[in-house]
Order: sequence, then C-alpha cells, then structure tokens
Amino acid sequence: MNTSTRNNYRDHFFEHGHWGIKIRQVLVALACWLILFIPIIITSATYLAYLTHGRHGHFFWHYAEGFQELNFLVIFLTFALGMIAVFCLAMGYIQFQRSRGLVNKWPLFDITKNQWERQTAEKFMTARFGTEKQRQNLRNYTVKPEQNLTKNQLKKVIANKNMEADS
Repeated sequence: MNTSTRNNYRDHFFEHGHWGIKIRQVLVALACWLILFIPIIITSATYLAYLTHGRHGHFFWHYAEGFQELNFLVIFLTFALGMIAVFCLAMGYIQFQRSRGLVNKWPLFDITKNQWERQTAEKFMTARFGTEKQRQNLRNYTVKPEQNLTKNQLKKVIANKNMEADS
C-alpha cells in the first residue's frame, strides 16, 4: 500500500463494489428514520385533530392527559426557542459590532502568561526526561520510577514558578 492511501481513512460504502454493505447500511438508515418520524407523525396528526376538533388530522389516541402534556410541551418549546433566538441574536449583534471595530476585542487568555507557562513546563520536562527532540524521536522510552510524575505535579510546578515571578 502506498503512503498516500495508508494514512487516509477508507469507507467501503463509497468504494466500488461492496453491495452487501451498501444495501445493509441504507436499510438500517431508512429504518432509523422511520423509527424517528413515525411517532412524530402520529403525535402531530393527533394534536392537529385535537386542535381542529377532528376536521383535520387523525385521532390515533384520545387521552386528556396527553393533550394537556402536548399543550405544555408546545408552550415550553416556544419559550425555549424564544430564549435561544434572543441569545443567538444578541451574540450575532455583538460579533457584528466587534467585526466593525465598534466594541473592544478582549483577549480570551493572556498570551504572554500562556507562553511563559509553556516554557516553564518545557524546562521542567527537559530536566526530567531530556530534550523535546530526543523525546519525540525515540521509539521506546523507559521511565524510571523516580521520574514518574505525581498527581498534578506539572500544574504545581507552573503555579510555584508563577508565584516566584510575581514576588
């Protein structure tokens, strides 16, 4: 196998042949869509018949509790969609204002602190396990028991260096 196809993912469904896989997967997908849509169609037709007093839709069931639950569900979903719409419109407006330069673009994290923490972590790992190039080029590396990191040790090393830098 050449190197260009060895690293790529292969899907037999889209390759030439493999008709058994294609037929089976299409049938499973259709069955899953039916399992999804049949209850939705039954509930929608029954609720439509309930709202129109039987003129439209079809009553598949006649339970007062079910209709009360559907009324509540419609109200709840309308409220939820309204909240989602308000959030999306607000975020869209903020991003629009930021893109036009009318609102300050605040950084999501401190870039210099992040670079400093990476350098601190790399210094610690180099002292413990060797240089980065050496660590990446080795096929097998045996860690000695005294080299094992304790829980949150790297985090503590970075935090201690932060406190030393602040003082």
